[in-house]
Amino acid sequence: MNATVSPLPGLAVLRASGAQAADLLHAQLTQAVHALPDDAVRPAALCNPQGRMLADFMLWHDAGGGYALALDASLTEATLKRLRMFILRLQCRLDDASAERPCWGLLLRGDAPAPVALPPAPWTLRRDGGLCVLRLADAPGVQRLLLVAEDAAARAAADALQQALPAADDWALQAVRAGVAQLSAPTSAQFVPQMVNFELIGGIDFKKGCYPGQEVIARTEYRGSVKRRLHRITAHGPLRAGDAVFHDADPGQPCGMVVNAAHAEGTWEALAEIKTALLAQPGHLRLASAEGPALELATLPYPVPG
Repeated sequence: MNATVSPLPGLAVLRASGAQAADLLHAQLTQAVHALPDDAVRPAALCNPQGRMLADFMLWHDAGGGYALALDASLTEATLKRLRMFILRLQCRLDDASAERPCWGLLLRGDAPAPVALPPAPWTLRRDGGLCVLRLADAPGVQRLLLVAEDAAARAAADALQQALPAADDWALQAVRAGVAQLSAPTSAQFVPQMVNFELIGGIDFKKGCYPGQEVIARTEYRGSVKRRLHRITAHGPLRAGDAVFHDADPGQPCGMVVNAAHAEGTWEALAEIKTALLAQPGHLRLASAEGPALELATLPYPVPG
């Protein structure tokens, strides 16, 4: 199957609209919203004052004006509540636009022809009629495209595409293989962005102004104090977001946490935040307890600082 497409009901889309929508998002997110190009999609995060990520997004300019933010649906209500706290007198509105902006995941392998207008590079977008085509970070040998229907004609086009192409259940797996962490309810407020390699995929603008958690995130970056990093792991049994990870060299306490996971042809793969120093120690990573099943490290498509 060189091209597959599947609906993504677990992905929600928020919309920020109004004359000061950019001001609100720029002041609250890790991304420089004022400088966002029209043809770009960018990872961004909402953090608490302690620098912990409450939610992560894919952010782009919405066709109806304002901005669209895609995130795990389990975080929709809490994220809207949090962001709306900061609207105050701004001319801005935040809404759950999931019903108006349904999403599909399109995976292209090898030299498969693209059935939609293909953006030129990862983290760029093109519009094909009312269908917004967002090219996300590639997985090895796979282009990951998020399709967002922005009007009724686009929804019909996406439905037709779904009829013409086979479905697949590996959208979540390819995100793992791309090394892109995706937060959900069990992992909200657990990580400073660098712990999940967020700056390595362009999710933090260190030159923009203040936002919640900015001092902690900047200090972590410039003092070189990133002692935990995101790694890909594999297991023979199920892995789930929020699962604890242990290491034989320090069995008394968890050394990490699973961020997102997916089934992979008889095995499981996941991205897990892990205490870096332990990876050089003899012994195994283990799932859930010091006596749990052994986990294996796997490669990521980008270098991770030691």
